[in-house]
Amino acid sequence: RVFAILIKALGVENKLEDAIELSFSALSQLDVHLPSPPPEKSVVMNEWMGMMRNLQEVSYAEFLNFKEMSDTNKIAAMKFLHILLLYTYFSKQVYVPIVIIQSMQLTLHNGVCKESCVALASCSYFLCEFQDFEGAEYIGGLSIGILEKLKAQEYLSQVYICTFGGIFCWVRNLRLNIENLLLGYQMGMQTGDIQHAMFNASSYIK
Repeated sequence: RVFAILIKALGVENKLEDAIELSFSALSQLDVHLPSPPPEKSVVMNEWMGMMRNLQEVSYAEFLNFKEMSDTNKIAAMKFLHILLLYTYFSKQVYVPIVIIQSMQLTLHNGVCKESCVALASCSYFLCEFQDFEGAEYIGGLSIGILEKLKAQEYLSQVYICTFGGIFCWVRNLRLNIENLLLGYQMGMQTGDIQHAMFNASSYIK
C-alpha cells in the first residue's frame, strides 16, 4: 500500500519515469519481473502472439466463468500493472505491450480480478493499431463482460474509452457509442477517475 501511495504521488508530480521504476521494484518483490531494458521488438511480438493464441483458445462463456483471483500477491501485482499501463502509455510506450502481456498472463493463470477488465480493454485498443479489428472486438467484449461481472465501476471510464472510444468506433455506427461515452464521462467523474472521464468527454464531443 505504501508503494502504491508513493507511485501515485510521483505520477501526480509528473515524475513518470520515477513512478515506473518504483513500480518495477514493487512488482519484483511480488515475484513479477518486467525486463529492463525492454527486449527487442521481435521478442515482444512473439510473446504477444503467444498471449493472443492463449486468449483465443478460450470461449467467451469460458472466460466469463473463470475463477476469481484469490492470491493476494497476484492481486497486488495486477494493481501495480494497472498503474503502469497509464504511466508507460505517457512516458515509455515501448513497455505498454509488455505490461499488457504480463497482466493477461496473470489473469489466464490465476483467474480474473477487477484490473483484468482494464488489461483486456487495453489489449483491444492496442490491437486496433495492428488493424486486427476482429480480435479487438472479441477482447473488447470480454473486457466489458468482466467489468459487469465483477461490478468494477471504478474502472468503467477507462474500459469504455478503450472500447467505445476504440474498436467499437471502427465496427459500429459512431452514434451507437455516444451514450456509453457519456456514461464513461459521468462514471469517471463520480469515481474520481477524472483523466479518463475527460478522455470520454473528448471522444463524445468529437
